[in-house]
Amino acid sequence: MDNKVTTGTLFLIPTTIGSEPLNHSLAPYTLEVIHTIQVFIVEEVKTAIRFLKKAGHPLDIDTLTFIVYNEHSKENDTQEALNHLHQGRTVGLLSEAGAPCVADPGAIIVRAAHAQGIRVIPLTGPSSILLSLMASGMNGQRFVFHGYLPIDRHQLVRKLKEMEKDVFRNDQTQIFIEAPYRNHRLLEAILQNCHQDISLCIATNIFQPDEFILTLTVGEWKKRHPDLHKKNTVFLIYK
Repeated sequence: MDNKVTTGTLFLIPTTIGSEPLNHSLAPYTLEVIHTIQVFIVEEVKTAIRFLKKAGHPLDIDTLTFIVYNEHSKENDTQEALNHLHQGRTVGLLSEAGAPCVADPGAIIVRAAHAQGIRVIPLTGPSSILLSLMASGMNGQRFVFHGYLPIDRHQLVRKLKEMEKDVFRNDQTQIFIEAPYRNHRLLEAILQNCHQDISLCIATNIFQPDEFILTLTVGEWKKRHPDLHKKNTVFLIYK
């Protein structure tokens, strides 16, 4: 008799990125899948519980299993998460905000799952990066997401100038983010070091009541003073 356990499935679960109702950004099927899962890989348990309650998970939260995997996790933590899948269980990798595995440590889990023959299924949901690109009016055919830029001032300036060159050399939209409390520092560096005629889109607090998305030239931005402090913001530059 064959007692082999069928490997489980890893679902990549997006979450809301603001205060929007669930049905504004999550497909009904995504919510259906969430309701069937009892094991979740999360960055922070408290945030995950808050989201699952909002999503109306039918089971008592105390009966669910949460595996914490974030930027502080180690390699053996990856295997602990995958062990549930090798036992035939369905597991959900839950983002803190928006789409998982994009600017997110969960990508390491997914890579390991592929290497071990585990099926990975992404679910539909919002991505602040793609939403910003859509709303920017910039090139959506050729673009690069750089994630976080260097903190060191000299390295930051060098990176900005490299990205500006790539706008023209490769006809690419350049997309990047910063820790919310350093947004003004980054904006200042852009305004001081990028050409005044290059376009800069600032997309802030998408799906929040104070959502702000606007594309202007660097020269035009110098006349404005957007409040970005401690707000989730995506920056995009293009010609």
